[in-house]
Amino acid sequence: MVKDKLIEQIKGYININRKTTLRELNLKEDFEIQFLAQGEYNINFTLSSFPNKYVFRVNTGSQLQLENQIGYEFNSLKYLEKSSVTPKVFFVDGSLMYFDYGVLIMEFLEGAPLDYGKDLMEAARIFSRIHSLEIAKDNHFITEKNIFSARIGEGERLLSNIWDSPIVDKRVKSFFDKFLEWAKINKDKERYFIDNPWYVINNTEVNSHNFIIGERSYLIDWEKPVISDPAQDLTQFLAPTTTLWKASYILSSDEKEEFFKNYINGLNGKDRDIRDRVDLYTPYLYLRALGWCAHAYVEYHDPKKEIKNMDTFEKIKEYLDIDFMEGLLRKFGV
Repeated sequence: MVKDKLIEQIKGYININRKTTLRELNLKEDFEIQFLAQGEYNINFTLSSFPNKYVFRVNTGSQLQLENQIGYEFNSLKYLEKSSVTPKVFFVDGSLMYFDYGVLIMEFLEGAPLDYGKDLMEAARIFSRIHSLEIAKDNHFITEKNIFSARIGEGERLLSNIWDSPIVDKRVKSFFDKFLEWAKINKDKERYFIDNPWYVINNTEVNSHNFIIGERSYLIDWEKPVISDPAQDLTQFLAPTTTLWKASYILSSDEKEEFFKNYINGLNGKDRDIRDRVDLYTPYLYLRALGWCAHAYVEYHDPKKEIKNMDTFEKIKEYLDIDFMEGLLRKFGV
């Protein structure tokens, strides 16, 4: 398997660089590498050398279609360090000279995934910390101003592999054909965000397992941050496509309202109609989430795909159920 091969490669890499480019990590000869977790586009390992412990992250793809994906993630984490709610990062290598992939090393954080029933207000605090950061003019982040148009473009790209695929049900193809057409017809509503700009750093992948909750709490996994309206992160965080993904949880109206109040308090009362922004953006968030599922469904049938998480595949199939998708979009008239 890929992760087993990588463990041996990482050991060799550490041995070569332990006393040179990695000397500040204070790694001893008896360091240990263990598998930690994997996502769809990365594999993570722990790098332990008592009393120090790090995460050795291997990037296997780019959702942003970037040539230097790992460099983008490293620079983003460096920029975000002043928030105190993201991981510190220590090393990056995007040369591909030793690995076929980019790698970085960051701090290992103790804690557990977010529990929606207990940790919602802690999440609001984390979001408000990150969304309060000042953004320098010369920053490296991708900026998304036309967020409806961006989701339509992303949806078209994601869905490009389903139309000719024999494994995708005709009803699913018809659903997405209608959904894309609706999104294009209604995209002029993004004018609200252009006329009322509010730009913050968005993580764009805010599921419960990308939070670490403990004595101190953090938001991790900064593969594809963008500067855009805060509705991007808040909509995704609150949407059932996210809360059901890892946690099988649906937020009540009261829970959402309490979350918004705490988020706004963390911004010193700066509301700027965040509830309306989230409501406007929600169907376009669904286009991203469901479009990704359809795209991944086809990819998972490709024997060349390097990373396959079968629990993810089962959830993808659940989300592509016609009744589920139509239920999400009914209130929007799709």
